[in-house]
Amino acid sequence: MPPACMYGVATMFEWRRIVLITAPLVGMVACADLNNKQWYHNARTVSAKAASVAQDTAGKAYKRMQGYVGEMDLLKTFHDAGEHSEAAVLDVLHKTAVGHGKNGPGPKTSVAQAATGGVHTKGSSALPEGALPGGTQPGGTQPQSSVSSVPVQYTGTLRWPLDAGIISSEYGQRWGKMHKGIDIAAHPGEPVYAIAGGDVIYAGDALRGYGNVVIVRHDQQMTSVYAHNSEVKVHQGDHVAQGTLVALLGSTGHSTGPHVHFEVREGDAAVDPRTVLPKSTFAEVLVDGPDEDEEELADATAPPAHAPPGL
Repeated sequence: MPPACMYGVATMFEWRRIVLITAPLVGMVACADLNNKQWYHNARTVSAKAASVAQDTAGKAYKRMQGYVGEMDLLKTFHDAGEHSEAAVLDVLHKTAVGHGKNGPGPKTSVAQAATGGVHTKGSSALPEGALPGGTQPGGTQPQSSVSSVPVQYTGTLRWPLDAGIISSEYGQRWGKMHKGIDIAAHPGEPVYAIAGGDVIYAGDALRGYGNVVIVRHDQQMTSVYAHNSEVKVHQGDHVAQGTLVALLGSTGHSTGPHVHFEVREGDAAVDPRTVLPKSTFAEVLVDGPDEDEEELADATAPPAHAPPGL
C-alpha cells in the first residue's frame, strides 16, 4: 500500500480512537449538567414550598392574633386560679440534677445570655410538628437522673411559646404572692412550642395546680415550664428542637380559662420570661391592647429576628 494511503488509514484510526475516548466524556459532562439542573430545580422547589408554608403559618397566626385582640377583655380573665406546687417542680428539677437538689448545684448559667444570640443545638431525634407522639400521660412519671444531651450552657436564641395570644397575667407579685411566670390566654388548642432545643424532663399531670404540664431542660441549669395544657404532645425523655410542638393550650389544673402558664427557671429560681424572650413591639400589643393607629399595629406584626410571627 502506498505510504500516502497508509498515512490516511492511520489518521482515520486515530480519529476513531479520539471519538471513542471523548464521546463518553461528553456524555458524562452532559449528564452532570442535567443532574445539576435537576438538583437546582429540586432545591428551588423545596425552598419555594418552605417559604410558602412559612408565609401561610405567619398569615394564620396574624389572623388569630387579630381575633384575640378583639376578645382581649375576655381573654384577660383567663389565668391561674390558685397556687402551683413549687415543691413538686423542684422535685422534678432535682431528680434531673438541675438546681440545688441532692446531686448538688450544677454549674452557674445565666439564662439571660440565651437571648443575646448564637446558634441553638438541634436534636437529631426531634420529630417534625404533627409527627410527635401524642396523648397526655396521666400522673406522669418520675424523672430519673441520667446523662443529658443538653449543653453545659445554652448559647442560642429563644422564641415565644405561642405564635398568638394575650398576656393575661404578668410575672411578679399577684394576690399577695409571687407569680413565677406569665399567663398567655388564647383559644383551646392553640399550639404551644418549645422556646429552645432541649430534653423533656417531665410530661404529665401529677404536679399540683399545673394540670397537664411539660418541662424542658435546655442546659445544665435552664428549664422552661408549659402548664394547663389540654393535651401534651411529647413524652418524657424526648429531645426536642426549638419550635417543636410540645402541647396544645387548655385549662387543666388551677385555671380560670384557657391559657398557658409559662415559666423560665435558672436552677431553682424562676426568672421573668420577658427579660429573656425576644423583644417584640407586637408583644406590647399583647399587654397594652391594639394601637389606635392601624398602620402602627400592622408594623408591630412584623416579627423581629429570631422571634415567631405574632409575638
